[in-house]
Amino acid sequence: MRSSSYIFLTAALFAAVSFCKADTLLDKARSGDVDGQFQLGGEYFYGKNRKQNLPLALYWFRRAAIGGNPAAQYNLALCMLRGWGMEKNPAGAFYFLEKAMSGGVTKAAVPYAELLFTGVESGRFDDKKLPEIKADPQKAAEILRRAADSNDSDAILLLARHLFSDAVKNGREIRLLLKKYTEITRKPDPEALVIYAACLRSGWGGFAPDAAAGAKILKQAAELKHPEGTAQLAEMYLMGFGVKSDQATAMKLYDSAIKLGSPRAMTDIGRLKLAGFAVEHDPAGAFELFSKAAEKKYSPAQRMLGECYAAGIGTEKDFPKAIEYFWLAAKAGDEKAAFTLGEYYRDGKELAKDEAMAFYCFQLAARAGHPGALREVGKALIDGRGVKADHAAGLKFLRLASEAGDREAMRIRAAISGADASFQ
Repeated sequence: MRSSSYIFLTAALFAAVSFCKADTLLDKARSGDVDGQFQLGGEYFYGKNRKQNLPLALYWFRRAAIGGNPAAQYNLALCMLRGWGMEKNPAGAFYFLEKAMSGGVTKAAVPYAELLFTGVESGRFDDKKLPEIKADPQKAAEILRRAADSNDSDAILLLARHLFSDAVKNGREIRLLLKKYTEITRKPDPEALVIYAACLRSGWGGFAPDAAAGAKILKQAAELKHPEGTAQLAEMYLMGFGVKSDQATAMKLYDSAIKLGSPRAMTDIGRLKLAGFAVEHDPAGAFELFSKAAEKKYSPAQRMLGECYAAGIGTEKDFPKAIEYFWLAAKAGDEKAAFTLGEYYRDGKELAKDEAMAFYCFQLAARAGHPGALREVGKALIDGRGVKADHAAGLKFLRLASEAGDREAMRIRAAISGADASFQ
């Protein structure tokens, strides 16, 4: 979430800055007028009409918030949430954000939902004990949807990011949200542009894939110097996907993305160096790029390092190190690395044979939809290798593998069907 989104206090909340003498406003605040206290806190916060003084700003925000001023409650909550002039206090922030929302401060919905997604530990405000707030992603999403209906760009962005954790399921809503976001936002968040481009290119949510529209959005992200967006656009130029194939432009974009620190770009160029495509064949250079990307915990680069160490590509062969990197990638969700590990444990060539560990690794890869892993999980369940036999569950995984295009799974299912027919 960009710091400008709701961290800084909005002009709407500081609508009127006093141009009267400072003492007049101070007297008003001291008399207990909560609007005066809020205004005085704003002047101290921004250094308007008086010297900036954050502790005094917090003092007056606190008094106004306790007195029931919704805008002051919102401002105090943000100070607690961000640790401005005080220790962070998520429980206190949640407490005052809830009050601010009830008082009509619509901007409070975004940080309130953000806390609700993860839950809040119990805490204190002054002498008041504040209860633990359990995570409620469904309620948080509904709050954001209501704010998004009012064209709150920050709410749209946070909701889209939350839904992106299951992009295939939520593809339609994400696409519509980000379409609205790009239409109402003058300076869109580049990460949102990258997510929107992914929706357009993939056709998630039942839409027809539109690679050209996706490339157009990625160009905006690249202009904003977003590393991932620049790397993805480079790949599209290299492959001629959504744009006319242009290796020179692709290489320039890749170079820019690498300078911006993109591990994806480093890994892509590393693969090209291994293949000798568009660049010179350079295994050592590829290994160096994979190493830099792996330092950023980019799982495809970790897997490629594993492959380099396993085969001695661009470096000396070191199988224990290869396994180390395969595990790093697999635990980070790389299904190809998990599948490779499953094969090693299943075959017992480079590693000691361990059918239970092989099943575990194939399961990791199957969860990400890897066709070969779905097949291997199905076979293991039918044969009872590394797991208790479950014929029905095994057939289910073989069906999933077949639907994903795995030919061996199709052959096994056909053989099983034939055997069942003969038996009958």
